[in-house]
Amino acid sequence: MSYQPTEEACLAWLAEAYVPAESLKAALEAWKSGSAVLDAVRRQDEAAAETIPESALKRLQRNDGEERFRKYETLIREHGIRVMTSMDSAFPQVLTQIRDPASILFYQGNPECLKGPVIGMFGSRAASWTGRKAARRVARELSGRGIRIASGFAYGIDTEAHTGCVEGGSPTIAVMGGGLDQLYPRENEPLKKQLLDGGGVMISEYAPGMRSIGRHFPYRNRITSAISDGLVLIEAKIRSGSMTTVAHALDQGKELFVFPGEPDSPLFEGNHILLREGARIFLTAEDILDDMGWLDNPAQDVQNNVCSVSGQAENETERRILGVLERGPAGFEQIAALTGIPAQDLLGALTMMQIRGTLEALPGKKYQIRR
Repeated sequence: MSYQPTEEACLAWLAEAYVPAESLKAALEAWKSGSAVLDAVRRQDEAAAETIPESALKRLQRNDGEERFRKYETLIREHGIRVMTSMDSAFPQVLTQIRDPASILFYQGNPECLKGPVIGMFGSRAASWTGRKAARRVARELSGRGIRIASGFAYGIDTEAHTGCVEGGSPTIAVMGGGLDQLYPRENEPLKKQLLDGGGVMISEYAPGMRSIGRHFPYRNRITSAISDGLVLIEAKIRSGSMTTVAHALDQGKELFVFPGEPDSPLFEGNHILLREGARIFLTAEDILDDMGWLDNPAQDVQNNVCSVSGQAENETERRILGVLERGPAGFEQIAALTGIPAQDLLGALTMMQIRGTLEALPGKKYQIRR
């Protein structure tokens, strides 16, 4: 029997070929799965040639090899990466409705935290002390009210936004500009652990193995904007990557909040121009909550409702197990295959989760979440 790549590997193959967004959306809608698209490309189906531009089709054909597919499978397994498409219930449908829609997301952590109130926070990587302090404070205050913070995990404002959200107790969302196995920046490894341990999620439309490169970042900013109910600009020069997020926010009709910063500082020149054009000014988290209509939200209510299942996990191993069982009951071998957890570690974790009452065993050696 010839080798057949997994569905996750087929989706990575599609993502790495840079198939244009609208074409990728059309292909998945037509063939329903990455495996079916692979079959259509291999058959040289006329419909595939009509759906996928010639240049992208050639990249797909060039990348169609067992060694490459096995590489995807290894990276996905070793890094605990999971994949969802626009056909999955957990997929943020708002991403299918924007300019250059996203159809495939790779993720680590709890995708349920993409739902509910989210504020996107962004700004300069080479941020000032004023900007860093404001980002961390406002993110922490919003997080304390159950608002999740989405950002790009980069140096500067992004790092402070994620850190503040973790400190406030709500899950945080990192939108990455490369494959999830290619952590960038590497110095944020401890922050990644805090993010995942806190019930957050890391997402990317880039396949495992794809490096974070400059042209990815402005493009991925449309995802940060789309999954957010409102956007907060902390600090930006007029010519900067942060201003691309402003453009996406305006294009998508999102509320944009701008921190005034230091009036004489060139580091905040983008902020000052936007404020002169009528952008909403804010100084505190309460200003944002008030304008968004969230001021009366009891602290943590939304966070606890949306992330209650993930909140039962005591570590990353348990979180990955719960991520599988959220779809329904599963057997030991299925859980091991989908999570990549070694058998001995998996057995120990399942045992402890049953003792605590998080899971229950079913006939046929299956497990399910105890509701």
